[in-house]
Amino acid sequence: MSILGDDYSPIRQCEQFSLPIINFFSWFLVWRVPTIKILLHMLKSDENWELESKSLSFVFSRLLRSKFSEWVVLFPEVNIWTTNGATLQGQVSHKYFLPKFNHLLYPRFSAFFNIISILNQSKPHAYLNMYDITILYTRNGHGVASSQYKPPTLLDIFASAEPITVIVYVKIRSVSRIPTKRKKLEKYLEHLWIHKEKMISQLKAENDTHIQLRILQDDFSVAS
Repeated sequence: MSILGDDYSPIRQCEQFSLPIINFFSWFLVWRVPTIKILLHMLKSDENWELESKSLSFVFSRLLRSKFSEWVVLFPEVNIWTTNGATLQGQVSHKYFLPKFNHLLYPRFSAFFNIISILNQSKPHAYLNMYDITILYTRNGHGVASSQYKPPTLLDIFASAEPITVIVYVKIRSVSRIPTKRKKLEKYLEHLWIHKEKMISQLKAENDTHIQLRILQDDFSVAS
């Protein structure tokens, strides 16, 4: 999950503290809460949707004119990770000599290219940093060392009988260093995903080690 943030200060602009306004860019629209319009766009769009260039300025005009701290949230992965989806993607990656991912689905470039394109067309703008966010969910059911890394549903988060640990890793990247050419930008996002893959593997290894140590400590306490 990636978030683009600006350098507008809510205190400087509003002379009082306020939280940044969170916007989501998906299915041809920039939106804050789901609406019927969003659902209609989802139904008529495929996974590789891309906003045509002449519509970019119109869709992002509100954000570019805003005097407040506006953030744009983008999900380049699109689909939810599943075993079947990962297996199918592995076959496609092997066929077309693409990087193989065990913890991620291959990124979708279209929406990311849309955002970088409009920022490049609208210089100067207030968006300076991209917050590259990786989220890992762990569920250690019944004290078993083999953690379950299945993403929970919203119902699980609020009503799960077992604890759910959420690990968030954030890497700040400069927007000015993101390529604007399509091919270079695709390679850039692919490299980010390779980094995410390594980071998730590292986080899982560290978490498994922590669980093993905790179980050993619990066993030692019981034995004592």
